[in-house]
Amino acid sequence: MEAMKLDIKKRLFMLMLLGSLLSFLFLGSSLFYGLYGVWDSFNANKEEATVVVADYNRDFAKEQTQETMDRSVELKSETVSFEVNAIKEDVKYLSNEVSEILKSPQNYELKKLPNAADGNLPGGIPYVHFSPELKSQGITPELEKEIQLVSNIGEQMQSLGLYYVNVFVASKNGYTIYYDTSDEKGYVAILSREEWRDTYDARKRGWYTEGMNSQEPVFSDVYTSITGVKIISCVMPYFDQNGIAGVLGVDCSPKNLFIQEEEGKVHESFIINKKGVILLSTVQKSFFPPNKVLKRMRQRFTGYEKVFVDNEEYFLSYAPIDNTDWCMGTLVSKEEVMKDAVTAQHRMVEQMNIFYTSFARIILLMGGLTIVISLVLFSLILYCSAKIATRVSKPVYALMAGADEIAKGNFQYKIQIHTGDELEQLAENFNKMTDALNHYTQEIAYRAKEKSRVEAELSAATNIQISLLPSPLPPRDEFSLAAAMYTAKEVGGDFYDYYLIDEKYLAVTIGDVSDKGVPAALFMAGVKTVIKNNILSAMKKGVTLEAALYYANNQIIDANKENYFVSVFAGILNIETGEFTYVNCGHNPPALMDGEAISYLPSFKTNAVLGVKANWKNTENKIHLKQNSFLFLYTNGVTDALNGNKEFFAKERMEQVLKEMGTEAAPEEIIKGMNEAVISHIKGTGENVEQSDDITMLVLYYKGCDDMDSEKEIVIPAKVEELPKIVSFITEISRATDCSERSINQLMLVVEEIFVNIAEYAYKDKEAVAIIKGKLYGKPPEIELKFIDEGVPYNPLEKDDPDIDAALEDREIGGLGIYLVKKQVDNISYERQGKKNILTIRKKMI
Repeated sequence: MEAMKLDIKKRLFMLMLLGSLLSFLFLGSSLFYGLYGVWDSFNANKEEATVVVADYNRDFAKEQTQETMDRSVELKSETVSFEVNAIKEDVKYLSNEVSEILKSPQNYELKKLPNAADGNLPGGIPYVHFSPELKSQGITPELEKEIQLVSNIGEQMQSLGLYYVNVFVASKNGYTIYYDTSDEKGYVAILSREEWRDTYDARKRGWYTEGMNSQEPVFSDVYTSITGVKIISCVMPYFDQNGIAGVLGVDCSPKNLFIQEEEGKVHESFIINKKGVILLSTVQKSFFPPNKVLKRMRQRFTGYEKVFVDNEEYFLSYAPIDNTDWCMGTLVSKEEVMKDAVTAQHRMVEQMNIFYTSFARIILLMGGLTIVISLVLFSLILYCSAKIATRVSKPVYALMAGADEIAKGNFQYKIQIHTGDELEQLAENFNKMTDALNHYTQEIAYRAKEKSRVEAELSAATNIQISLLPSPLPPRDEFSLAAAMYTAKEVGGDFYDYYLIDEKYLAVTIGDVSDKGVPAALFMAGVKTVIKNNILSAMKKGVTLEAALYYANNQIIDANKENYFVSVFAGILNIETGEFTYVNCGHNPPALMDGEAISYLPSFKTNAVLGVKANWKNTENKIHLKQNSFLFLYTNGVTDALNGNKEFFAKERMEQVLKEMGTEAAPEEIIKGMNEAVISHIKGTGENVEQSDDITMLVLYYKGCDDMDSEKEIVIPAKVEELPKIVSFITEISRATDCSERSINQLMLVVEEIFVNIAEYAYKDKEAVAIIKGKLYGKPPEIELKFIDEGVPYNPLEKDDPDIDAALEDREIGGLGIYLVKKQVDNISYERQGKKNILTIRKKMI
């Protein structure tokens, strides 16, 4: 054994020494040769490399600029497309509203707008204008009624007027309802001006012909309006029971379609139509695209071309505008395009010169270090070869033995080597490896247990979230309700809520938090609780729903540490009357289905999501639900569901499913059918596509009360001598067997007091009309009366009640009449809507 150890040691020594010397000589020679070759190649190719790198950098910068131009023009065209689509949607909305008025006149009041024939009218109000032909023919009572019906669109025209130059409705019968958006002091409405008052006929305008020949919104070419400014009109027809009834639309300023850049400037851009005519342009110089480019733009291609403008070289990027037959182009001068490229080229030349200087220094330093290191290494080779041969030969057998034991699976075996070098470290590593292998099975068991614990916690979180959702309400004859939430993860960020505030009012809520998972679910639970508490508190205190959401928003912001936000739709249903008051805080507008018709609840564009801005007031809205109609509330997990082809489920498919289900389907069936349709859409491509967002739905089916009577109305001159007609009107409404004579007499006193005040004080000696609306419902019977006038603003409830205990000489004059009214009714309220005073009273007829 001793001879064998010595032999191994000598062999190791000779082998290591020979190998080290050969390696040293080979590496040293190669290193010096390589340094020499690098230095020689460096000097030979220095200038050529500098030029190539600089030119490449310039060309790269140029290509980047071209790509930026392409992205810029595509972004501009997308923005214009978005604006065009928004304008079309507004015109469609206006057409649907006017068509609905003409097709369902029984649902609207008759309104009278100012007439352009009366003289100069101020801007900022809708008014009616008659063509010369209509004036000569005369206006029949039927046409007068139609005009007053269509006048109901005035409020919607004022809302759209915030975004457009003019809004108009032009009937084929020769009248026009026009809205000049300018409300500047001294401004005179266009068609009431002397030059247009007796000559204007909308039917002779080019946009009218275009609208009559189109079933969808269509844009006119840019033209000069009757006021002398450049505008572009978006028009489409509207319909009555007999077909097309006329054309309506909006006038836009062409500049509104361009993207405003820094400091309010518009880049040099232009838009052409399919005829090759430039519609809009901000190019300062005289320019028209070459025929080749013009042809490609008319064919709606995307491209990049070099052109000349006034003998100067420019680069033109162009792209089609979606939803139109237009194409947008953007001009950038060659100087601007090449500016960054030339700058980059100069900068790269400077950097290459600096690099060459540094590289030469590094070559010299490396040569010197190589010589020094070579001498040191040669000395160490002799010494280390002998040492290593001695130390390696002994522990190698121990390592081999240990490796054999470990290979057999004996993880308890320990290798004992104390050489103080890498071999000892290797032995320790072997020992650590055996310890690691020994604990490996334990680690696997622990991880399996930990995975089970996490899954259990997620399951518990899911159960907790489900427990936070409301329990089913007791069955009611007036309505039925169902809701469901299908989360994309174990827990989601959507929520819904419903509860009876009392026997008369039902509250419903749906929302969507801006994130998913457990944190979003916790935030959702807090939001749901805050909204419910504020709504219940508001109803107890007589505060409006919009105020309840106002306070809820501030509370959410105070507790919102993660900067989440939530879209919310909240509504309160008067079960007895069908009145539905709601506030939409940035949520999807619910669908309303009445028979086979589907519409969406209107929302205010100024409303915003909760949790973003403190003290933000969202405006509430009101509608009356008809019997046997239902509301479909949903989150964007329904309409934005994507399949493998990146296709959205979209509103159109949602509406199709609702129509197929019909109003006779139970709320639970509607939710089940809609969820199956959405999941089928997601999985329909046959690919492994997962649900990407929570799907939450709530269906409220309003059956109505059996004793609900339709609302009746009387319109009479605001004169005291008309009082007997009102008495007969009230008598007809209260004609019920269980209405007491005493309550009817009390009601007549109240009606007389209110109507006499309107007749004597509302219009200040000006003849006008008063409108009284009445409805009887409930058991025991309760009557609701609304007194509507367009007189001077007056809120009788602001006046303090008189002190009836004071002596006559100490009392203030007036106030006894409204005090009598307050004492004789169960509820009284006042509101000012536009130019109307609306006083509402309610009294139990027992």
